[in-house]
Amino acid sequence: DWADAREFTIGDMGVGECAGEVVSLFAFEMSGAEREAFEAQLALEERDFTQADHRAYRAMLQAARALVKTQWLDVPEDPNVTVAEFRTRFFDTELFFDRFAKGKFAQYLFARHGVSGEAPHDEDGARRLVEETQLFIEATHACESRMAAAAAAEGG
Repeated sequence: DWADAREFTIGDMGVGECAGEVVSLFAFEMSGAEREAFEAQLALEERDFTQADHRAYRAMLQAARALVKTQWLDVPEDPNVTVAEFRTRFFDTELFFDRFAKGKFAQYLFARHGVSGEAPHDEDGARRLVEETQLFIEATHACESRMAAAAAAEGG
């Protein structure tokens, strides 16, 4: 299972010649966020702390935008709009909250977004942000899974 926190299913497999699955917009957007997080990790390993910071931040923004797009398809790419909409739609409503950690993972995005000017680019700060980004991405997947389960339970 590759140590993924999400439950593996084949319920979304399509029928056809190749039996390929239909990829949701959320999954497509999240693959971009995960790719950015991976690139951030590579930059960190190459000791390019500035690039690690920028890529980790972009990964969190893309993950937040993926969730916002589940409710507002045409959300602009502006980071301020993304963060504001994420806060209003998922943090303030507690949809993003983890059962035990509550809103902790969202705070990682808010803290990095709130940095005025350039974020400090030292090894410890970049490493922390890359780790926080991975936790934010995992929490984003968990939030979407909870919303999908709730929608299925309601019959729609």
